[in-house]
Amino acid sequence: MEKEAQILIVEDNPGLNEILRKIVESEGYEVVCAFTGAAALEALDKEGPFDLVLLDVMLPDPESPTGRGMDGLEVCHRIKSNPAHADTMIFLVTVKDQPEDIMKGIDAGADDYITKPFNTTLLLAKIKAMLRIKSLSEELKNKNTMLEEMAITDGLTGIPNYRYFIDKLEEEVKRGRRYLTPFTLLILDLDNFKEVNDTHGHRHGDFVLQEVANRLQHGLRETDILARYGGDEFALLLTQTDSQGGKNVADQVLERLALPIVADGTEHFIEASIGVVASDTMRNASADELIVAADRALYMAKEKGGDQVYVALPEAS
Repeated sequence: MEKEAQILIVEDNPGLNEILRKIVESEGYEVVCAFTGAAALEALDKEGPFDLVLLDVMLPDPESPTGRGMDGLEVCHRIKSNPAHADTMIFLVTVKDQPEDIMKGIDAGADDYITKPFNTTLLLAKIKAMLRIKSLSEELKNKNTMLEEMAITDGLTGIPNYRYFIDKLEEEVKRGRRYLTPFTLLILDLDNFKEVNDTHGHRHGDFVLQEVANRLQHGLRETDILARYGGDEFALLLTQTDSQGGKNVADQVLERLALPIVADGTEHFIEASIGVVASDTMRNASADELIVAADRALYMAKEKGGDQVYVALPEAS
């Protein structure tokens, strides 16, 4: 069951506050009432988020030292300035209908307004329209987020793709130069993966790649980045890790891959070659230079027979 919209009514006049509450609740919306600007902000923090705020512009506060408190425009500005509530729709209810007054409300962040005395049918129509706009906006935002995730995610394995990995590597290079923090890059290539595709078909091959990705993720820290580099190649970016630490992780990867992968009752024994390059052996190297060095190290591991790790030496830079 879809959750009803939650609306905050901010009106200092108790009688009008009650009228607004009954009107809004008559349409099935959930309502929370506040009588001052301070109470409205407190309600947002404790009972929010709200889909919509019906906000009176004139909000005297008898408990305030001056008796004035925050007016609706200041409350509006504070809501829109708070990242936690910036997407909240704000509907000003005001007795001021001059263009300059309306412009002040829009400048403060209000999304729409209605003047007192208001027509109930028009008020409800405006509320429905604003909630529809909010719903469509959220739907669009969710779709954009999904598209962004798809753009940086490998469709087969569900791990980040080459594009995302390169961006993160470049960020780590900059961080390493600024804070002198070590990191290590691993590039892994499956030695005998072509045989799986040629002998058993791509369905088996896809399953093997997915299982390899699962095993590579085992034991990684939240700050480490695993990506499908392309085809049967994977890349690992290990933060706060020197060359010896990178070598240890690479050895652990080979141990995990040594266990057979079973697809439709068939055991596949997968071997891999891994090239390792660490920032502490290639100081001031760019992301491209590190990738080239890791590729060379991977080639050396292949040349030595595969199923092993080769660590780039300092002179490789």
